[in-house]
Amino acid sequence: MKKILTGIKPSGVIHLGNYLGMIKEVIEFQGKYEIFLMIADLHAQTVPYSPKELRKLTLDIAKSLVALGVDPKKTVLFKQSDVPAHLYLYWILGCLVSEGDLRRMHEYKEQKEKHKENVGAGILMYPVLMAADILIYNADLVPVGKDQEQHLELTRELVRKFNNKFGKLFKIPQVYIPSETSKIMSLTNPLKKMSKSEPEGCLEIFENEKRIKEKILKAVTDSEAVVKYDPEKKPGISNLMTIYKYLTKKSYHEIEEEFKNKGYYEFKLAVYKAFMNFFKEKRERKKRLSDSYIQKLLILGAKKANKVANENLEKILKATGLR
Repeated sequence: MKKILTGIKPSGVIHLGNYLGMIKEVIEFQGKYEIFLMIADLHAQTVPYSPKELRKLTLDIAKSLVALGVDPKKTVLFKQSDVPAHLYLYWILGCLVSEGDLRRMHEYKEQKEKHKENVGAGILMYPVLMAADILIYNADLVPVGKDQEQHLELTRELVRKFNNKFGKLFKIPQVYIPSETSKIMSLTNPLKKMSKSEPEGCLEIFENEKRIKEKILKAVTDSEAVVKYDPEKKPGISNLMTIYKYLTKKSYHEIEEEFKNKGYYEFKLAVYKAFMNFFKEKRERKKRLSDSYIQKLLILGAKKANKVANENLEKILKATGLR
């Protein structure tokens, strides 16, 4: 069975973009692939953070993933920091990558601009740890957002360098980017990807129902007041239509017909109702999940992940002369 590795940073709560862009895909892949789903708590340390908040968000993310349909019997759900082999391979790969390649990464440039003088070396080395995350399980497929595609290409290049130098040990992982849902846009700025860093434009799945309704009703549209799919001329309404499409399984044409001669308020209200209906059971399920149950799942997941990672690490250490 082929392997998939993917992860989510505990830097905020899960939003609709996370679900449609990655989590939904992982759930659909369960049973078809051997899936390693990590909560990337080490990656969350690359920007200023609170230890207490990191622990809280890590547990909350795990609870949300299970509530949304991640099955711990079919998917290895674990904390990145519970598998030390990631860091061992991170060092080995870090000695193969060039500094110039890392400085060319888009995310490094963005974070450096954002944090100015406070940017840590972790931001620079982030793609190397990402490569180690993938390769320590020798993953075949990596579902990522469009913004991570450059990092995956660096991973593929590191595989070539490692295999040429130490023997063919790693498979070249394939990138999987869901075409349409790879970029669910912000409700307040439909030209930017939905992000936890902009709370008002971020539709959080387990947020207070009143806040969800407020955000959807305030979503940026245009003055034309026609529900028509046109990403270039009508990015705001087109983004809402994409969301509605996946919540209802209706086509763009069906949505346009449904709201023909109706205003944006009626359409936004329908989006809100569809959202609450789609996630109703999942929101209720999360309330029933206890912290102790989730912690036990993470311990079991770490045990499974360590078994695979350590077996691969032994081969890596032998190939590189460390054993």
